[in-house]
Amino acid sequence: MNDSQLLELFPFIRNSVELFDNQNRFLKKIILTGKISALEKAANLFSFTEKTIETFTDLKDELIPLLIQENVKKHTEELHSKAQISIDILIRNLFERTADVGFLATDNVIIEFLRGDKSAEMLKKRLLEYTLKYSVYHEIIIADTQGRVALNINSGNVISDTAHDPIIEEALAIDGYIERYAYSPLFSSQNKSLMFAQRIVENHQPMGVLILCFRFEDEMERIFSSLLSPSEHVYITDGKQIIATSESSVGEIKKPKKSNDKITFENGNLYVSASTKGYEGYFGTPSWKSVSYINARKSSQKPPVEDTIGIKCTLDDNIKSIIRKADDVIEDLSDVIINGELIASKEQVYVLTPVLDNLRIVSSAILTTIKETVNNLENTIMEGLIYDAQSAAKLAIEIMDRNLYERANDCRWWAMTPLFEQELGDATSDTKQMNDVLSYINNLYTVYTNLFIYNRDATIVASSNDQSIIGNKISGDYISRTLSNQIGQNYFVSAFEPTPYYQNEATYIYSATIRHNEKIVGGIGIVFDSYPQFQAMLQDSFPAGKKGFSCFVDRKGYVISTTHPSIRPMEQMELDEVILRYNDRQSTHRFLIYEGKKYLVGIALSYGYREYKLQDNYKNDILSLTFIEY
Repeated sequence: MNDSQLLELFPFIRNSVELFDNQNRFLKKIILTGKISALEKAANLFSFTEKTIETFTDLKDELIPLLIQENVKKHTEELHSKAQISIDILIRNLFERTADVGFLATDNVIIEFLRGDKSAEMLKKRLLEYTLKYSVYHEIIIADTQGRVALNINSGNVISDTAHDPIIEEALAIDGYIERYAYSPLFSSQNKSLMFAQRIVENHQPMGVLILCFRFEDEMERIFSSLLSPSEHVYITDGKQIIATSESSVGEIKKPKKSNDKITFENGNLYVSASTKGYEGYFGTPSWKSVSYINARKSSQKPPVEDTIGIKCTLDDNIKSIIRKADDVIEDLSDVIINGELIASKEQVYVLTPVLDNLRIVSSAILTTIKETVNNLENTIMEGLIYDAQSAAKLAIEIMDRNLYERANDCRWWAMTPLFEQELGDATSDTKQMNDVLSYINNLYTVYTNLFIYNRDATIVASSNDQSIIGNKISGDYISRTLSNQIGQNYFVSAFEPTPYYQNEATYIYSATIRHNEKIVGGIGIVFDSYPQFQAMLQDSFPAGKKGFSCFVDRKGYVISTTHPSIRPMEQMELDEVILRYNDRQSTHRFLIYEGKKYLVGIALSYGYREYKLQDNYKNDILSLTFIEY
């Protein structure tokens, strides 16, 4: 991308160039006039001024490219961040789906239905309960080994008796899941569907295929709406077509194909692409990429950044050198004016007066232009830091909300496991059977350190990993609420506090009610492995190449998790009330000094995801803070 294109991209920089050039021409005219009309002594003075013009020209040649470079860097890094976040959040979500389809394919009620021992009505009711909890799905299909649809739960999705999708045969032929985004006759009203399929097996014999259909368009709308400003756009491409976009339509790519380049400029837009970094070894469909772009000419220039603690951003040596050179230019012009006034007064050369007046005017204009350009440069650098801090805080809390949404779903669904219902409903429970099922689940879902079942008396009767807790009485508000709960969609969460069920460290335990014949018979508790999980969220979201730390805290400043080397969970940080009371959906920033160091702090509040914290019984304000040294 050449300089003329870049100046076209940033009109305010082009304006600075024009000001520099106009002032340079005016300065030359003044000097020429002074040389013609003045005495020899004054002519020597104006000859000295010519060297100042050379310095002024050098200054412009250094300052403007640096201003362009910093603006391109800021826009590029912001666009890359948005592209990266878009694809990575999607991939994290889809990773959870791969676990869902594998686990649900082992559901006994589905197997009994395919065996002929359970009615379609009973299974449909159960799977509808599943989508009430895992609301990321809009359809579940059960197919037999002949490829015929035996059951689907979405009454709005009418499937023809002759509808057949090759994904069924492919799923029957392998042990794992199949993920596909394509047109399917099973979803004839949709151009494309994102499906996860896995075969259903009993005694090593295939019984059929489970297909989960993900709310892809809905999910992309959620990602885009939380991420983008009105002037920014993102699309997801498979290399041939745009499959999701923040704009109003999708279709064949008509945008640049050089999306691997760090910067692509076309049709007035700046484009940056990103491939997923993957999550837990999962990369989704390998060809998918995210491309973000902006028409920088349409994006308004932001007001100067207010540094509330009165500390300018740290400028590198190159910028400091330019500022010194600018000071020299202004000082030299000031010296010329002072000496010219002395000569004019001493020699009574009054013709110099208007020349010096004009020199004073242009000197003031040059000073203003240099100051504004340097301030633009400082502002650009600070805006980049602010974006880094705010977006990192926002990303961390988004990941947390989406992750914990899954935990709320898991506990409610596992509470509906028929074995748990039956065993707790009997006079005596088969602990070994329940232990085995809990261990099987826990091995699939490694974000938990333990899963346990407790009865109506709040006595633990089964455990996935720690058998020593069986027989313990468990207490807490979340337990009593679970055992008195009358609403099937409810779940309950412990306070974030130390617990013997997490080696006396602090964590969340999610709990849901187990019923048998409509009566409450106990509950399930799932112990979230908070320390490594929250650490990973904070580390993955922290801006690369920056110094500082990040943390999750509650409204009182008590730490949920932090990457600060000397702060532990449950410690209280001394934070300004303005931060602790922050209550906006958008992220923001503050400048502060913490432990003697200057920080720019990005702030974001947990607002939930889908039903989680938005349409359920759970309230738990968590703040995400990203501290960047500057």
